[in-house]
Amino acid sequence: MTDGPSKIAPARPASSTRCHRLLCPVTRRALVLRNRLRDICVRDVSLPMLVTLLVLATALVPQLPLRDAVTHGDVSGLSLAYSREFAIFAPFCALLDMQALLTIPQHVAVLITLLLGFACWRAQRFARGTTFPVWRHEAFGLLAIVLLAPVLMLLVNVLVPRPMARLVIDDPDLLAVDVHAHTASSHDARPDWTATRVREWHRASGYDVAYITDHKRFGGAIDAVALNPRRAGDDVVLLSGLEMRNAGQHVNVLSMTQAETTHVVRGDHLVKGIRLADGRTPIIVQTIPFDVRWFAGRQQDSLARTTAIEINDGAPRGLTTGLKRHAEILALADSLNLALVAGSDNHGWGNTASGWTLVRVPGWRELSPEALAVRLEQVMAGGRHSTQVVERRTPLLLTVPQVAMTVPVAFVATARGLTPPERVSWIVWGWSTLLVRMGIRRAAHLALARARLARQRRRQRIRIVPIGGSVGLQR
Repeated sequence: MTDGPSKIAPARPASSTRCHRLLCPVTRRALVLRNRLRDICVRDVSLPMLVTLLVLATALVPQLPLRDAVTHGDVSGLSLAYSREFAIFAPFCALLDMQALLTIPQHVAVLITLLLGFACWRAQRFARGTTFPVWRHEAFGLLAIVLLAPVLMLLVNVLVPRPMARLVIDDPDLLAVDVHAHTASSHDARPDWTATRVREWHRASGYDVAYITDHKRFGGAIDAVALNPRRAGDDVVLLSGLEMRNAGQHVNVLSMTQAETTHVVRGDHLVKGIRLADGRTPIIVQTIPFDVRWFAGRQQDSLARTTAIEINDGAPRGLTTGLKRHAEILALADSLNLALVAGSDNHGWGNTASGWTLVRVPGWRELSPEALAVRLEQVMAGGRHSTQVVERRTPLLLTVPQVAMTVPVAFVATARGLTPPERVSWIVWGWSTLLVRMGIRRAAHLALARARLARQRRRQRIRIVPIGGSVGLQR
């Protein structure tokens, strides 16, 4: 029995062979490019596309990154300036700023959102039929990343120096004041947080004046005042102060020096009717959080009366209190004629300023630091409408359903406040993740190909040879 006639392929013409040889390198490159593009899946482009759409869509509805701390409305004549380094690393700096400005419930909401995302991913894997032994190691690794990512981000936020957003004021008679700053003299401050570094931090944030209010110590304030410029407009002015207790609550006494401690402090609170060395009545700032039952108002004659109250405090507890008790603080300031102020409460752990106290002092740049302190406190003693507080724009999330939406709302709010250079940086960094994924995949393919080639070479070294009528293996 014979097979049918065999089919012989026709010979390729000589001219076609020559063209194929000439186009072979081009074809090879096209095939490589096609294979690389084929390797790109929807999962690879999802993040760059999402970032691009978010940045471009929010550009249609931009908003200022600053707002009035009282009305939560827009402000005029003020802006945030960003360095070139900040614009280059805009996604990282913006995300770190966003994390630094979250309240405590919002931090918890972010962690819960990450855990829910992990649970959804696990359910999707299970629905695809992947058994537990196959993906358990991958799942445990991802869960560790989900839990450690916020912690690592927080460590970077508080320990690693980075570019900062700086407040810019158009009005030359306005100056930005921080009534609550610390140095290494405070027990809970960064050990290397010297007066020089405090001045650099406030200069980078756009402050003109800052009060060093360490806990019961004046070492940092003494060093800071000694390095003040002769003119207030030449550099950031650091003034002395003290953070202590008044009826068990933390208050800041502005312009207080070591000379007043002997007759000002009595036990854990201030003495009624205190005076500074020059005879002035000091500005006493109630910090937040606080207990309204022990607030030193007009009805408590045995205590030194508070003349100002924080509505913005840069610490997580302060940010939480300023948002949750916003109406209560405003009612207290209105009823007792208290000046509203902002304090960074910076102990050296972080690179984000949350709020600034704006005070109008005509010609302040030509004053000496001592004269400027007197003029500042005279203005702040004017009561409720003597100052203006501006703050970084953050999501106003109070109820549980609102707090649950922290992640998407915070991302959209951050994207709406981006400048054009920052938007370009976000898009570039977003699409760079695609290149990174392609590079990692290519490296993995090359490593796998090398491993296969090595196995083939090992197998080729083993050949079968006859040994006395039997078969054996010889290397």
